[in-house]
Amino acid sequence: MKRTTAILIFLSPVLLFAQIRLPLEKQTPPIGTSNAEMVEYLGKITAASDVLEMEIAGKSHQQREIPVVFSPPRKQWKSENTTVMIFAQQHGNEPSGKEALLMILHEIYLNPKHYDFSKLNLIFVPMVNPDGNEVNRRRNGNRYDLNRNHVILTEPETRALHKIFHKYLPQVTLDVHEYGFRTWLKEGYIKDFGEQLDCITNPAIPETLKNFALNEILQPTIQSTRDRGVRANRYLITKGGLNDFVRHSTTDINDGRNGFGIQLTLSFILEGLNPLGKSEQIWQRAKYQQTLIENFISQCQEKSAQIKKLVDEIRRNAKKEYPDSVVIVADYTKKYSHPLEVSLKKTSDFREEKVVLPDYRPEPEKLLTVSRPNAYIIINPTQQIIELLDSHNFPFAKFDKKEKMVVEIFRITGTDTLHYESRDTIIPAGKFIRTQKEIPAGSIRIPTTNERAIQIVQIFEPQSFYGLSHYPEYRYLIKGKEFPIFREISQN
Repeated sequence: MKRTTAILIFLSPVLLFAQIRLPLEKQTPPIGTSNAEMVEYLGKITAASDVLEMEIAGKSHQQREIPVVFSPPRKQWKSENTTVMIFAQQHGNEPSGKEALLMILHEIYLNPKHYDFSKLNLIFVPMVNPDGNEVNRRRNGNRYDLNRNHVILTEPETRALHKIFHKYLPQVTLDVHEYGFRTWLKEGYIKDFGEQLDCITNPAIPETLKNFALNEILQPTIQSTRDRGVRANRYLITKGGLNDFVRHSTTDINDGRNGFGIQLTLSFILEGLNPLGKSEQIWQRAKYQQTLIENFISQCQEKSAQIKKLVDEIRRNAKKEYPDSVVIVADYTKKYSHPLEVSLKKTSDFREEKVVLPDYRPEPEKLLTVSRPNAYIIINPTQQIIELLDSHNFPFAKFDKKEKMVVEIFRITGTDTLHYESRDTIIPAGKFIRTQKEIPAGSIRIPTTNERAIQIVQIFEPQSFYGLSHYPEYRYLIKGKEFPIFREISQN
């Protein structure tokens, strides 16, 4: 009897340990993890683990919790390590990335030595959009596409994500999504590029950063994923027919890739194939994503010292060396177009076939560049503007008394519509007038003599493809005779 009791006491921790299972493992068939299931599961494994730590980063529009997990716990972080932030399910109907991150965290929980991530400080946000997840909807509870909200930051989910970013300033980020297969069905082909990975594309981001992202992380990750038997390619945006142009990810800074990349970060997007719907083959979809994410993290581990040196040096230089000019309009034009051979599946027999896409545009062309002003001046700023500045952690100061300044004011004569990247963007038409202006007390000054210069210029320039005026919430900026954001000009 005593021996039996001793055996039970000895085994009880193991039994308790084994009881913590992935939410998907409890489902027959697996249909996907709810927000409540995820929060409960993460709470259990982080409480039982010495190498995982969890906190609630914020709440969604409908007040669901958004957990963030750190590995190792922050007290064990090393200053010489590269910090990597991986987040998933900005789109509620794209759940496999969340499941993949839960699988990786489960491996860390079961066996802390399963991965060698010793040179990394890891941040995981498995579900950015819990409201959308609950109803299988792309958008959040406020009907907003979170992956188009990284400029104006009106939504609590994207604000929470940027708050994490600004607190820990990761050198690397990865945004995990899914894509559909139907693009070329009418022409008899299935778009199956497997796991698709892409990196920073905004033309104002330093070339050294973009080249390192492409050549030192993206391409080796794709190859190592293929070596493990999982299809993988660089991400291609495809719309229309086989003869229509194809390109890589948008250059816009309102998504979770360039939105952090413009802040001098090695930022990436992963798109996993979703051939059916939210729940179908969810386990296998998640395993494919898990494979690429593991390889991605391994590349960051292998090149941690290079990554940290490169990113930190670029960020340090950006604090004291400011660009004279900034690209504010770009597009994937025909300038760099050439054919691209891809492998597609035929709908008739599901066999692979090589197909040539005649209009592949790999690089965006810089179409409009402006000089960088010393600062932007906003008279009578709205609360909306103040909240935007706070959410972005932009430096700004209020005028405590009226002051005369030389500024450039954009006189509006109408509007233009830019049709770039297959969408319409409204910008004001007109010209700049240099004048001396009396700036009243209470106005704000947003300096560009800091490491955020590129992002600030792209957001606040009146004719920027990446600027405020093409968001409905800021359309009022182009309603009057003057664009109400002035450029401060040096009087030297």
